[in-house]
Amino acid sequence: MIHWIKGFLIGLSLILFFYEKEEDIRYFQPATIPIADSSRLITVSINDSLNRQEMTPKEGAAGIPLNYFMDLHTGVCYDNTCRPLKIRVYWNITGRYLGFELLDGEYLSKYDHEPFSTMEYEELHRLLADPFLPLGTYSLEDLVGHSETDAHSVDGVSGATAKDVLEYVVPGAAYTTHKLYQVVHGPVQQQVMELTEKQLDPCLFIEILQSTDQSDRTWALERLGLLQELNEGLIDELMGVLLEDEYFQSYMVLKSLTSEQLESEELQLQLFKLIGKVDHGIENLIFDQLAEAAHLDPAVVDHSIENLSQVNGPQLVKLLKLYTVHGVNSAKLNEALGEMIPHENSFVERQVRQFLEKHGWSPE
Repeated sequence: MIHWIKGFLIGLSLILFFYEKEEDIRYFQPATIPIADSSRLITVSINDSLNRQEMTPKEGAAGIPLNYFMDLHTGVCYDNTCRPLKIRVYWNITGRYLGFELLDGEYLSKYDHEPFSTMEYEELHRLLADPFLPLGTYSLEDLVGHSETDAHSVDGVSGATAKDVLEYVVPGAAYTTHKLYQVVHGPVQQQVMELTEKQLDPCLFIEILQSTDQSDRTWALERLGLLQELNEGLIDELMGVLLEDEYFQSYMVLKSLTSEQLESEELQLQLFKLIGKVDHGIENLIFDQLAEAAHLDPAVVDHSIENLSQVNGPQLVKLLKLYTVHGVNSAKLNEALGEMIPHENSFVERQVRQFLEKHGWSPE
């Protein structure tokens, strides 16, 4: 009876051991958009030994792409033998590396056939997530030695891997790290971005702007000019970015706006309403962009006249330049400006007088 119980426990332990070994291995970063279940398959060509790989976009119920993944089937060779590598690599819709999966008991191993430890999977995930590593500029020959004695240890680190890149690879897995990094940050990444660019509309743009990852937001703002028009919801989101007073992203918003987009009355008005609420540098950019618009919308002119008493001296000078650029002239405007004389700032008063004299209006 005791022997039977011992045998049963040993058998159960083996079953549990192999069951644990079969568990899928997953490492992911926060996604741009939460993952849903539906997907459709697209086959694309990539620069790989197998010539063609399958890349799948996962989509939400409304047809918004969520992420892309590719099942990579290749070989990892060491000790004159090759072991097939089957791994699923994921990209966010912005082309940012999202994560990887090893399914159906697959695992990664090093040149000495030792499976990756948890720490080594985490290290690989960290390396793949860094788009600025020099791995993208190194070939495999740069990583490993060329002698026959080194040929068998292509994934090793003892003498084979170049010392100046050791910190950029998982120890004992130079080939694997290099191979995956080249896939993650190679031609497929560009294809992912191009696929998303083709589907970019105000709704998808807003989804990306709400990402918790700063690089996703920057990616979207760099492509603001791809949108034919901006709806009210997107304009509100862009104003929210400008109100954050983060100069780089505000600069991206304002410099990415096209002349066609700036024809929008709502956009011009919302931009003008930020005067006095944002940083001085961002304010200057707003005036510059309004000056670049094909015309200054009458709603902006009316709003500016109604709020002349609230602008400070430097803002008033910029406003006068904006009126001049767009040829704004009306009795209502001139009367409102005349009421500002005398002004506490002699330079501002002189600018106002010059503007009024140019338009044949005397404040006296």
